[in-house]
This record gives sequence, structure tokens and C-alpha cells, in this order.
Amino acid sequence: MSPMSEHDQSRKFADKTATIANETLEKGKAAAEQSAQAVEKSYSVTVENMRTLNVKMIEMARTNAEAAFDLALQIAKVQTPSDITGVWTTHARKQFEILGEQTKELTALGQKMAGEGVAPIVRGVSEVFKKAS
Repeated sequence: MSPMSEHDQSRKFADKTATIANETLEKGKAAAEQSAQAVEKSYSVTVENMRTLNVKMIEMARTNAEAAFDLALQIAKVQTPSDITGVWTTHARKQFEILGEQTKELTALGQKMAGEGVAPIVRGVSEVFKKAS
């Protein structure tokens, strides 16, 4: 084999290796960009869901505070001490029902937040692995 032929073969091998390395680098860059986009989308969804949760919690606190003031007003208006028991029982029953509804709402919102926050990352990672294979 001539020195030129060996040189040509080495050059071809180096060129092929460089091409493969560049392709792998480009795939890695694309995967990193997709992953970053998925995390960004997940962050945006999470921020929106946290805003929704905060609003819901404030609404619930307001409802509960108003109920407490209503109870105080009703107790202040009773004519006899025995009437306090009826007012208190009615209030407790109503608040128990409200608490049950609030718990259901918060549970549903929490489940929604968990699913929506993770979904963009799962999709992004799945796409990256599909393209890589």
C-alpha cells in the first residue's frame, strides 16, 4: 500500500468520524433545546396553576371568615343562652359541608396541577428519545 493511499484512508476515516461527531452534537443540541422548552412550558403551566390555587385559597379563606363573622353576629343577637346551642349547631353543620366541598375542590385542583405540570416534561423527554433512537 502506498503512503498516499494510507494517507487518503486516514483522511477519509477522520472525515467520517468528524461527520458522525457533528451529527451527534447536532442531535444533542436539538434534544437539549427540546428539553429546555419542555421545562419552560412546565414552569409556565405550574405558575398559572399556582395562581389559580392562590385565588382559590383566598376565596375559601374569605368564605370561612365571613361565616365566622356571621356566627358572631348571630350569637350576639340571640335572646337566651339556650339559643346559642342552636345557632352553634347550625353553623357547625354548615361549615362541615363547606369544608367537604372545599376539600374536594382543592383535591381536584392538586391532581390537575400534578398532571399538567409534569406532562410537558414527559412529552419532551419522550420526543427526545424517539428522535435519538
